Amino acid sequence: MDEAQRDLERLRAALDDCNAELCAALARRAALVREVAALKARAGLAPLDPAREERMLQAVRSAAQSDGFDPAALERIFRAILAESRALVLRPPAE
Repeated sequence: MDEAQRDLERLRAALDDCNAELCAALARRAALVREVAALKARAGLAPLDPAREERMLQAVRSAAQSDGFDPAALERIFRAILAESRALVLRPPAE
């Protein structure tokens, strides 16, 4: 195996590690979403908070700019995460 192939394998392994970290972070986020939803239900609060979502998206756009990431691309990713979070909150409980 030549040096380029070894470097490619090393970089791919690092990407695989990063993907695993992202999956773990998303699982932690989903658990927190469930906790927030349960607290809101006990407190009689609305399950969704569009204003909070917009504040989160603004923070994501700002972070993306400072990290050199395309803000629009990161916003699209987070909009998908928020959509899945809303679905999780609104899903009927399992019987």
